[in-house]
Amino acid sequence: MNSTKLPKSLWRFYFAYGARGHWGTLAIWFIAFLGVAADGVLFPMIERWFIALFEQTPPAGISFIEFAMPTIILCVSLFILIDLMNILRGVMHGRWNPKISNQISDILTDYVHHQSMSFWTGRMPGKINSQINYVATGFRTIEKFINMFMSMMIIIVNVGIVLNINKYVAFIFAAVFVFRMIYGLALLRPMNRSSANASDSSSTLSGKIVDSISNYSVVKLFAAATSERKYMAPHRIANIKNKITAQFFQRLFWAVPNIVWNFAFGGVMLCCVILYSRGEILVSEIVFTISVFFNVMFRISHIIGEIPDIVDNISSAHKSYTELVQPIDVMDADNAKILNVKHGEIEFRNVSFKYKNKYILRNLSLKIAPGTRIGLVGASGAGKTTLVNLLMRLYDTTSGDILVDGQNIRDVTQDSLRQNISFIPQEPTMFNRTLRENIAYGNPNATNAQIRHAARQAAADKFITATEQKYNSMVGDRGIKLSGGQRQRVAIARAFLKNAPILILDEATSALDSQTEVEIQKSFEKLARGRTTIAIAHRLSTLRNMDVIVVIERGRILEMGTHTQLIRRGGEYARLWKMQSGGFLQTNDRK
Repeated sequence: MNSTKLPKSLWRFYFAYGARGHWGTLAIWFIAFLGVAADGVLFPMIERWFIALFEQTPPAGISFIEFAMPTIILCVSLFILIDLMNILRGVMHGRWNPKISNQISDILTDYVHHQSMSFWTGRMPGKINSQINYVATGFRTIEKFINMFMSMMIIIVNVGIVLNINKYVAFIFAAVFVFRMIYGLALLRPMNRSSANASDSSSTLSGKIVDSISNYSVVKLFAAATSERKYMAPHRIANIKNKITAQFFQRLFWAVPNIVWNFAFGGVMLCCVILYSRGEILVSEIVFTISVFFNVMFRISHIIGEIPDIVDNISSAHKSYTELVQPIDVMDADNAKILNVKHGEIEFRNVSFKYKNKYILRNLSLKIAPGTRIGLVGASGAGKTTLVNLLMRLYDTTSGDILVDGQNIRDVTQDSLRQNISFIPQEPTMFNRTLRENIAYGNPNATNAQIRHAARQAAADKFITATEQKYNSMVGDRGIKLSGGQRQRVAIARAFLKNAPILILDEATSALDSQTEVEIQKSFEKLARGRTTIAIAHRLSTLRNMDVIVVIERGRILEMGTHTQLIRRGGEYARLWKMQSGGFLQTNDRK
């Protein structure tokens, strides 16, 4: 089944994906579960059978021990069987529980990785991780549902048996049970709502804490620890308030019935005394009745104790699943083919893109010949980054087409499209893995020699070999152990190693010092040879050797040509060039 097309229903997801491949283990676990559940009926019966021995006279010629032995053997055998079933249940539970939880987490993690960029806008990774865990935990609620159902069946069977012995006690049982159900249903909705609010506030707080901790360096540099504490305070207060409200309803859910049960037990004892005084009930039946009372009350208490957790878990799982399983905006076509790039020609044909009712690009057309090096220039918000994002199909165009070697990118798989593009961003991110793993991320099968060669091309080998563990050095969370320039060079090495026919540079040398930039520019010229290259830069000196420079303004192409042609033309590019000092744009023209 395709994990990019998950069902809307949480329960359908659990049965179609969570339990997939584990039905055999679940079936054995369920059979063992039934065997253990039978103890709820057998234990009062065993007590009754044993006490009944003392109310009978053994047949002539048989000692009381011989008379009692079959009953003792039967009782012990039943207990041993139940214990064996309990062991089997535990073994099966230990097998399916971690596997299914991991399988659900794996599927949902894969799903969000396939989500469109619009899904990630405004979402915090910490909260998404919590939501995945909520859904994975929610599957175990099925076990609690089964447990509740079996408890109700045991209650019904026991009450039915008591009805044949003592209809008054059976009536008390039934009355208490009905009261509990009506009372529980009355509180279910407010308890459900309060649990959902508590879950949502917990996820929100968790996400904000992760966001704050992840940016600890910014907090420290701005001396903002106190500000962060104040920022978190309203969310913490809301979380506490919602949890207190949820716990209040949970306590109320069982507190009143407990008091009612105390009175009910007094009524049961009184009935037994009255009936015994009339000679209408045996001692074994009294023991059975009292045992059933505690068994039934225990089962009802268990149900009561489970319902708040079930409501909380299901509410959290359902809400999280609904938020996670949003329609994926950018999907592969049903008959999508593998992109075959032989030359690297790129064409934007009448492309328009609208974001939140605002057009970023309008009817833009641009054809880039194979192997051409093209620079994109323009003020912040002009549409430069949007253009390359559309080429990588992080978003779909509102109208118009984008073609690579004549193939519409909507008709090919996204993976094959991006495998043919090396992208070096302005702010590269690193996995908290080794330098070797980060460089080889786009080519996991690369040899050590290939990895080191790519690092040399990116002028990264020198600083890598100076570290204690060299290429096996960990880079820290988001590459925190590396400087900005070092992270940029690792990202460049990653692109060198990927060796894709299309190269996109988004301010790729912005974090480098001048000497290193010169070295990298030489490497870029070598890498770009024979490849179609698109470079975005505000440092116009990095674009002067491009084959074509395209100036974009308000989503349209304002002018294009070589550096020399545009300077002679005296247009927007020439104006921007004159504004630079040492190759940099003034602050108000930064992207």
